[in-house]
Amino acid sequence: MDYDVIVIGAGPAGKNVALNLEKSGLHVAIIEKDRVGGTCLNEGCIPAKLYLESSSYVAKLKHFSNYGVHVDNLSFDLEELKTKKDELLTLLRDGAIGKLDKSKVEFFQGEATFVDKNSVKVEDKILSADKIIIASGSTHRPHPLLEIDGKQIISSKEVFELKNLPKSVLVVGGGAIGCEFATFFNSLGAEVHIAEFTSQIVPAEDSDVAKALQRELQKKGIKITVDANVTSFEKKQNSIEITMQTKNKELIADYGLVLVSIGRAPNTANLKLENADIQSERGFVTVSEQLQTSTSNIYALGDVIPTPALAHAAYNEADILASNIINNSTCKPSKIIPFVTFCQPQVASIGKNEKTLKAEGTEYKVVKHFFKSSAKAKIKGDDGGFIKLLCEKETGIILGGAMIGHDTTELIHELLIAIEKKTSLEEISKMVFAHPTLSESLWEMTR
Repeated sequence: MDYDVIVIGAGPAGKNVALNLEKSGLHVAIIEKDRVGGTCLNEGCIPAKLYLESSSYVAKLKHFSNYGVHVDNLSFDLEELKTKKDELLTLLRDGAIGKLDKSKVEFFQGEATFVDKNSVKVEDKILSADKIIIASGSTHRPHPLLEIDGKQIISSKEVFELKNLPKSVLVVGGGAIGCEFATFFNSLGAEVHIAEFTSQIVPAEDSDVAKALQRELQKKGIKITVDANVTSFEKKQNSIEITMQTKNKELIADYGLVLVSIGRAPNTANLKLENADIQSERGFVTVSEQLQTSTSNIYALGDVIPTPALAHAAYNEADILASNIINNSTCKPSKIIPFVTFCQPQVASIGKNEKTLKAEGTEYKVVKHFFKSSAKAKIKGDDGGFIKLLCEKETGIILGGAMIGHDTTELIHELLIAIEKKTSLEEISKMVFAHPTLSESLWEMTR
């Protein structure tokens, strides 16, 4: 065999599993058809959060103008932001490439396809290995009607190539990515309309969290329509006319831009999985809890398997899989994963939600604390949300939780530690939290 392990894909999952395996002394090859860093670095998490962070200062200035902060001739240069984004991504990508270069991992540029269970073709080369790992990532899920043209109809990828701000935007899809970009465009003065196919925005969250987020976004002037299905469109010279069907009526409106954000689809169509007898379902590679495919020497992780399509989940899967291969063990990735949405206000959740607990038949109690009573939230200018804990009824042990409000994407990690360590409300009540902070809300909700 040419290698001990071949890794297909150099995103968060593939790059990290390859480096972990190489450190143990294994001979590793990694194949990437596009750019090192995958979706997260090049067109997802990193550029999106930079855009959101930049635009948030415009929104903050609007709020704090009532507190003595005055900036004359406030403006926002989208083209300058794009330039800085490109510089940041180049810096981070060079760092990722540098790590691979310093290792003994052999890098191949090109699209990989399976020849058989031990061989992969890339360009005009055939590589073979004892074990193969699929980490080929994902792409935006295509809309059945709205085809991306990069001009009037775009995905989240094309947002980062915009040079001018549209006057109005229809965001098709009210999940995490849709809500984040709705916040971005709204902060910069665009008229924004979210059209969500299901009965609530952020469908993965509990209904009270979704309702609170909808209320706060609507306060900012964002229009939201749930149970909405785009049925037709007509491109005009300077706009696009969209027709959508809701539960009660048909809506027709013109928009300067349509952003399609209806989820991610796994990059498996061109891998020729059948050549290695690898089973899949709806495009996702089928794996065991130990990330092993139906072909025993082949594994898969990251966005190509039906686990949360999150970079931090991929990092954990990479660590676990590398350890299992090196030590011949059977560990499983963690199921306690933070879900974070960086819109304003931010949304975060972790552990079990109410739907899961009810399905399990677990007796639980809900404890809530609203940021309206938090001095720090008022100082921050964002007191519209809350923290919700789901606790075992008899012991008070925290089983899960959700937050909506300022910096909750940071605060959620306090619940991560609490859940991992099986901490109870009573134990939190005896801890000392600094004042004034957002974190002390966890202590206040035990009073």
